[in-house]
Amino acid sequence: MSSINLITPPDKVFNLTPGIFLIKPNVNLKLQFQNILSNVDEDINVFIFDKDDFDVIWLLDVLNQADLIVVDIDNCDDLTSKFVSYILTHTNVFYLTNDNITPWHLLNRNRIYNLDCIKDKFKNGYDDEDGTT
Repeated sequence: MSSINLITPPDKVFNLTPGIFLIKPNVNLKLQFQNILSNVDEDINVFIFDKDDFDVIWLLDVLNQADLIVVDIDNCDDLTSKFVSYILTHTNVFYLTNDNITPWHLLNRNRIYNLDCIKDKFKNGYDDEDGTT
């Protein structure tokens, strides 16, 4: 049986368990992720920076700690939006957006439309060479 640790600001967990970080996920994204977690057979840390969270220091700390990060750009509040460009410069970040005007793809080619790619990452295991899952 797997152990899922849910971590939200201001808490932090320092262990060797792989971590996924969801930044400002909408309801649909949360439901998709919940479905994925129901089929996970390994221990995992799940960090969530949700709609009522504004601790940017925590956000930046966890950004450097998590193995895989998903940011819902369209759901970011004004403060978090100011850090989206920085967040996207990390290679282990995947992002969702309906914005086809802002050239986010110049900063990050990991645009996704749902969490199917994350489901595949769990099936394939973690790849330690590039730091992603």
